[in-house]
Amino acid sequence: MDVNKFQILQTGLVDKEIVLPVQLNWDYLGLDDAIDAYEEDMINQVIGLGRDFEVSRFAHEPATGTTNDTFINYEFYFYSGGPLNQISNWKIDYLNQGFTSQEVFYYVNSFSNSFFKLDLYDSVDEKKQINYVTMIIPTQQGTKMDVVMNRTPVKINKPNFVLDYIGDSEGFFIYWLKKRNFLDIKRFYMTAKFFDAKTGQFIKMMTGSTNRQVDRTNGPQAYLTNPFSFDSTKYFYYQVDLDYEKQTYVVSNTEGQRLGTNIPIKWFEYVNP
Repeated sequence: MDVNKFQILQTGLVDKEIVLPVQLNWDYLGLDDAIDAYEEDMINQVIGLGRDFEVSRFAHEPATGTTNDTFINYEFYFYSGGPLNQISNWKIDYLNQGFTSQEVFYYVNSFSNSFFKLDLYDSVDEKKQINYVTMIIPTQQGTKMDVVMNRTPVKINKPNFVLDYIGDSEGFFIYWLKKRNFLDIKRFYMTAKFFDAKTGQFIKMMTGSTNRQVDRTNGPQAYLTNPFSFDSTKYFYYQVDLDYEKQTYVVSNTEGQRLGTNIPIKWFEYVNP
């Protein structure tokens, strides 16, 4: 192997200097920063920018504008059979749904595993609507009714729920986005179903009022001229309006009448032809 040999001879005491030209290439300077910026841009394109999904707890707005009467009242009526044009055939108890007094009193699995399901949609159009919120009301909650079981007077649960901050609270709160910058929804549309663990089926409920003299247009099928042909957007939904500042909500019927405090929110079993 040939190697260039350089000899530097020292003549005298004068220091010698050697100039070695070294080429400097700055093309890759800051390349790491460019890779980081590229990576961040690609991630944003794939998964999008970060959004605030913090959830708040919306409570039922007090009826009087104070902290009093914050409860919300639901009543569920089951069809007991007989002519559809008689309102008395819908009753507010589980016995009409096929449960026995013993099953309700002892909270057997078929009863305790049943529940009411409230769904909040962004629209009443079944072809376009999206279910954003679901609330569950278990059968273990609710007020009591008197029955006689084996000749002994006892109290069993009935599907009348007075929900509040304390006591029966499950189903009282609506958990929804704190801010409106991602989904700007102020009004939801509520539907109701009952899951019967005894049969494994969901039972659809429709809106209604038990007072035929007061309200003929907002009731179960007993009020309708044709009980199987009606406007579903009017008879299957209640309106739920959110107040983002107060973190509260109110429920009303399609006519704008507030429900849930002085007037219970009533649901009636829908009889499918």
